[in-house]
Amino acid sequence: MWEPFHKALRMIFPAATIVIDKYHVVQKVTQALDQVRKELQSSTKKAKNPLKSHRFLLLRSWEKLKEKHHHKLDNMQDASPLLAQAYFLKESFRNIYKASSYEEASKLLLRWLTEAENSGLSSFRKVAKTICRWQNEILGYFNVFITNARTEGTNHKIKNIKRRAYGYRNLSRFRLRVMLECTGLERARPLIELVHKIS
Repeated sequence: MWEPFHKALRMIFPAATIVIDKYHVVQKVTQALDQVRKELQSSTKKAKNPLKSHRFLLLRSWEKLKEKHHHKLDNMQDASPLLAQAYFLKESFRNIYKASSYEEASKLLLRWLTEAENSGLSSFRKVAKTICRWQNEILGYFNVFITNARTEGTNHKIKNIKRRAYGYRNLSRFRLRVMLECTGLERARPLIELVHKIS
């Protein structure tokens, strides 16, 4: 969601359907929830603040939490209506991506934008403005149902490879490691032979 990037895309690919990857949109909404948590945490003077120690409960999706964590999450929301409202907004936004058509998603998004703007939570009002601005590109997902997840996953693997090795001085060996971990041995065979010739 960066205008210069989109301007360049429209210029180079005028007929393309531009889709903002859902991961980045959901991430913005999750950050809005985390901002509410931080504000509530700073206003609470307790030495052992449950909002800090159970941050992951709020940020993870409901269906990925274990049954024992549902109870803790319910207690946290019972203790803070603002937190409950923020969590509801986060989860209801995620549910938009479960829509089966553009029309259904468009209605759900419009309803969510109204709820976020009327929530009284500044972080959600701010993210609602951003989402409203990029609404067409966000809803573009429901025309093509394509995400950037595979590329993002590969990039994450490559970052982990670099981190585990504390960096690489030899570019050929770094490329070989990436090929081995990201594509499998058979596709990396020509590169392996090249590295052996160089060594």
